[in-house]
Amino acid sequence: MAQSFNEFENYFIVDSMPLEICEISRSMRSKICKDQQYCFPNRGFCASQQMSFYGYKLHAVCSVSGVFQSVELSPASIHDIHFLKDIKEHLSDCILFGDKDISRHRYK
Repeated sequence: MAQSFNEFENYFIVDSMPLEICEISRSMRSKICKDQQYCFPNRGFCASQQMSFYGYKLHAVCSVSGVFQSVELSPASIHDIHFLKDIKEHLSDCILFGDKDISRHRYK
């Protein structure tokens, strides 16, 4: 449905945020989401908040008109640029705006 609203959109905003599920000191005892190995939470770093965290990352791609094109979860250790490589077939021939972390990588 989002693709129909964004059909002629050429500009998108890309960002991510940490989803902390527990303190790092409690990560070994945490049982949250550890029943399936492919979706284990792990440790990541949020540069904008200068903090390490244990959990996941929420990645979002939004058009400049405010319609979300994509919202996905990844393990906390996945860098934003790797997320962009995964969704590049859905975002061809467009201009992406992101924070400093995304802007310093050349994305094609």
